[in-house]
Amino acid sequence: MLNILGIHCSVLNGFGKLAVVILTDENEIVTNIFRSPSVFSFRENTGEILNWHKDNVLSLISLYKIDAIVVKKTESNSFNGRPKKSDFFKLYLEGVMLSIAGSNGMKNRHLVKNSITALLQNNEVYDKTLSELEEIFKIELDAEYSAADRAPITESLLAVLAYKNFLTQ
Repeated sequence: MLNILGIHCSVLNGFGKLAVVILTDENEIVTNIFRSPSVFSFRENTGEILNWHKDNVLSLISLYKIDAIVVKKTESNSFNGRPKKSDFFKLYLEGVMLSIAGSNGMKNRHLVKNSITALLQNNEVYDKTLSELEEIFKIELDAEYSAADRAPITESLLAVLAYKNFLTQ
């Protein structure tokens, strides 16, 4: 078994959010939410914002001896018309996270919702609450989350569980 880091990038009220779920080789779950400066300053502070998130992830990789990274990919149908700054932010950040994995020789994957449901062999898995997911997968989250943070944590958690299934096949 491997230590797997799952990541979901999102934007809420103009602030970048990186939801992180780590599944350890002992089946423990570690979660965290990193919030960055406003994505509306994305043109001026691109490097600063990406480096801030990159440094957080690099410290987690070292601390938890991460072997694999999975990113829950932004769905292409989430773009309504022309992509906005928030869309570019998510795509750039996803790429940076996968680049970290690749440049450190780690297994890595980009997963979309359909891939996750297929790997988990459960088409209704996205309809479940975090409590229901804990029961189904016999895991225990390390924290309670606000309503605004539940969806990104759920996305990261499902990506990690699906990637674990992929790696054990």
